[in-house]
Amino acid sequence: MAKFLLGIDGGTECIKSGVFDTKGNIMGISASYYKTYYEHPGWAEQKIEEWREALIESIKEAIKISGVRPEDISGIGYDATCCTVVFLDEKNNTTRDAIIWMDVRAAEESRFIESLDMPPRKFNGWGPVSAEWFPCKSLWVKKNQPGVYERSKIIAQYTDWMTYEITGIWTTGISTAAIRGYYDNRNGGWPVDFYDKIGIGDIFEKIPKPVLRLGTPITGGVSKEFASKTGLIAGTLVGQGAVDATAASIGANAFTSGRIFAAMGSSNWIQTNIDKEFHAKGLFGSYPDVVVDNFTVEGGQVSSGAVLKWFKANFINCQIEEEAKKRGLSVYQYLDEEAEKLPIGSEGVIVLEHWQGNRTPFTDPRSRGVIRGLSLNHTPVHVYKAIMEGIAYGTEASLRIIKENNFNIVEMIGVGGHMNSNLWAQIYADVTGLPIKKTTTPEATALGSAIIAAVACGVYGGFVEAADNMVVFGDEVKPNMENYKKYKFIVDEYIKTYYALRESQYAVSDYIKDL
Repeated sequence: MAKFLLGIDGGTECIKSGVFDTKGNIMGISASYYKTYYEHPGWAEQKIEEWREALIESIKEAIKISGVRPEDISGIGYDATCCTVVFLDEKNNTTRDAIIWMDVRAAEESRFIESLDMPPRKFNGWGPVSAEWFPCKSLWVKKNQPGVYERSKIIAQYTDWMTYEITGIWTTGISTAAIRGYYDNRNGGWPVDFYDKIGIGDIFEKIPKPVLRLGTPITGGVSKEFASKTGLIAGTLVGQGAVDATAASIGANAFTSGRIFAAMGSSNWIQTNIDKEFHAKGLFGSYPDVVVDNFTVEGGQVSSGAVLKWFKANFINCQIEEEAKKRGLSVYQYLDEEAEKLPIGSEGVIVLEHWQGNRTPFTDPRSRGVIRGLSLNHTPVHVYKAIMEGIAYGTEASLRIIKENNFNIVEMIGVGGHMNSNLWAQIYADVTGLPIKKTTTPEATALGSAIIAAVACGVYGGFVEAADNMVVFGDEVKPNMENYKKYKFIVDEYIKTYYALRESQYAVSDYIKDL
């Protein structure tokens, strides 16, 4: 019988490793951080060497904190950011830094793929293609860095690199293949003719094989080399991992129909799982069998919490910091208290949170952030609340497509840093009109990976049983339906703002680029 489980989460800012028992209780957790490098506007890269150091450090520290003996860890699950692409040579050395999920340099390539009238385009809802997607980034490298592409014998994603790092074996997880990779296990797997048309048909010589369902035990488990670096026991069972938002949906027990799952961090990911295939412009999917045998529809925002962090870092003055300190509050807590005093709509300030472009529903990597409606009466607190509201408007803009297609969505399961703010959680509930449930663990993503390990170990018979036993719900935020009615007009204005400024933003961007 399994005793303890290790869940590893490779996020945007850090790797978290958590030791859990089979009821989902945290025994010990640790985070190790790394940098993101922004060489040009819209670019975002990370160094695999820094991932490796963080991975080893976080595991060792989590085990130490937990007091659990490595030999009592029965299984390991893991996840990492989606569409973070890695390039390695025949000796598994990097040929370039990883291009991470938020990088939108491949806008031209995304528009080319968008022009292809072929069946796999259903996963874009026959609408725009996001520059984030795996084929877009791979095509950009082939066109712009052909030497790198040629030398790269492995082109994979962060999660799949983690498989190799832990086990010494390369595989591709079904979620990294299906979510934004066009892999369709119900219709022949990889659409080779589509990739040929894109111009990267040779990538299948570089993508690791085989494609494995979530939780499939990896042959050999933890490698001797990785065991020696971390203190884990060689041969410990390792279950095929997932992209981070998929793991988070498992750790929030939100992968069955009727629930919207929302992972709210540096970016936002929303998804719902449905029992029939569905494709619509403005959403991605539906991807088959990512967790269980149903279909996953997704949407989200490229920059959300990252915008609030940017605002705090660059525009919060010493006076606010001092006032927060006097009250014994963090700056965020202080701003929440002050923002709560403002009426909904932030007295006319509307923020379009497209600092790194938009994922859904506009799918526009060239769009950029907007702060609209400022007057001399407004303060930093107005802008702070307007950013919170604008991010919620972006979430609702995608949810409207799901709502308008009559799917029975009864609640939202919210995880991530935004849910730590009572004000922001209430804004989300009021803007979307949905009750929001929170889980009792603050580490839903790492827990989701531990649940993957539990299924791989056979502790539970499947993901539904495992999540029912390992996930506990806590607070629920109920929407103020009067506020919901009032917010509808402002959400409409938020959407109009994008369309009104789109062509002008393109023109300015092109002009600046050519200066």
